[in-house]
Amino acid sequence: MKCILKKLWNKATRRLLIVFVALILAGVAVVIQSSIVNKQVTTELVYVAADNLTPYSLVEGKLVQRNVVKSEVPDDAIRDLKELEGESWVTTEVGIPKGIPVSKSMLIPAKESKFGESLELKDGAMFVGVKTDQVKSAGDMIKPGTIVDAYVYIKGQDRQPSELVTPSDDPLLKGLLIKDRQNQNGYEPQREGSGNQNPIPAIAVVETTNPDVAAALIKYQQEGEVYFTPTGVNVDVIPLEKEVNAAQSPDEVYSSPSGTESPDQ
Repeated sequence: MKCILKKLWNKATRRLLIVFVALILAGVAVVIQSSIVNKQVTTELVYVAADNLTPYSLVEGKLVQRNVVKSEVPDDAIRDLKELEGESWVTTEVGIPKGIPVSKSMLIPAKESKFGESLELKDGAMFVGVKTDQVKSAGDMIKPGTIVDAYVYIKGQDRQPSELVTPSDDPLLKGLLIKDRQNQNGYEPQREGSGNQNPIPAIAVVETTNPDVAAALIKYQQEGEVYFTPTGVNVDVIPLEKEVNAAQSPDEVYSSPSGTESPDQ
């Protein structure tokens, strides 16, 4: 057996083996080089920042599609706007320069940022916290996205009788949008991390663009007790998986659908 191997392993076979290994290594090098070149010349359609995005800025309306070479595209790049549906997204503390491909790791939901949902406020909008007995109002039905009417009970004093102010008496109490709710400790009821210290909502956060509505709610909760009654739902405030049937155009800008708002807000 050793003699046979010795006869086979001669100068000629050694040269053939060296040539064969060299060909394999050359082939691997060509494949790697070709892959590198392809990544440098092959492009992929992804979303990039339309302008310089400052830290903690909303990305709504600020992303455009652009062909970017694959070597510059991160693995978690935003390729479809469906990835951003159901949340209001903001940049992190770093921000995003103009033209840079936007990845999911560069964004966080506005409500999870250190500034909370205040980042979602558009020009002229404001939040008003209203202390209310939601158990007496409508149990657990007062949730984010609920449209409510407010009723105010003002207890009588001395010879002054009790008074009930309804939306018919004051139109500013009609069609209010509940943006959030909290318990007396400032946590969202039963939210992870709150320790369920108090699962009963005590404060309803109303979003409005009408300063008169904010002033009325502040005034009434100082004078009496505010009760909310649900009248509808604004689905744009609730995180939902929405189906997008229309194809996105290459230059389409990311923009969330506008929510319905009461004319009184």
